Amino acid sequence: MLLYNARKSSSGFTLIEMLVVFIIVGVIAAIAAPNFLGLLNQSRVKDGLAQVEGAVKEAQRQAMRRGKPCKVKFVTRTINGKTREVITVVESTDTGETVAAGFYNGCLLEERILPVEVEVEVDPGTITKITFSGKGNTDSDSNGIIQISHPLTTTVKCIQIEGVLGNILTGDYDSADSSCKQSSLISNLVN
Repeated sequence: MLLYNARKSSSGFTLIEMLVVFIIVGVIAAIAAPNFLGLLNQSRVKDGLAQVEGAVKEAQRQAMRRGKPCKVKFVTRTINGKTREVITVVESTDTGETVAAGFYNGCLLEERILPVEVEVEVDPGTITKITFSGKGNTDSDSNGIIQISHPLTTTVKCIQIEGVLGNILTGDYDSADSSCKQSSLISNLVN
């Protein structure tokens, strides 16, 4: 009887096997890439919210610590060829109230530069600058909602400054009634 050796040599992959793997990887990448970019842009919005909130709270703390008014504003600058939103100290037009004269030195320890393409929008006609008195209170021109968004995502975060005490609330912007809603997790914990 003849013995037949039915062993097949498995020294590599066939062309068809490799094409099938590349097609599967390509389909998965095509599905995952937009989701990944959406998460990246949402992360940029959250980082922008943290930058704005940090700058506003720092200006309020510095005003109370120094016992002098602090004013901050949002400006747009070109940095490394890209348009970026920046939070900086106000150069006041009031007589003698200039940064050079030391009046607003120390209101922000450093300028805040928001992530690329993150946009800051304030309520039209309400906030042009945020002013804190030496006691940390705000004036009526500083009350309103600041929206932080990115053009490639629907996520819009917000900071609301309200009342003469300078209360600062953060949350999700509700365009239906133009309000700043605290996230549901925080609202549920409070209730």
